[in-house]
Amino acid sequence: MFRISRGDSGFDADTIEQAREMLRDGEPGRYHVDEIRADPFPSGHTSRRWGIGIKRADGSVELEPDPWEA
Repeated sequence: MFRISRGDSGFDADTIEQAREMLRDGEPGRYHVDEIRADPFPSGHTSRRWGIGIKRADGSVELEPDPWEA
């Protein structure tokens, strides 16, 4: 699951593609994208930063994963 947030608002998506579709309906801006799992990551945590989502004023959406292996 992915949690997409900006300020005090946000939403959850089952897949990154679903997140992209949901961002298309959102306000323009930069969003934080976190990955959340029931089974912990090697770090022992159940969530980690995935990257960012950008919704542009022209309606285009870009998802940028972090460049490192989390």
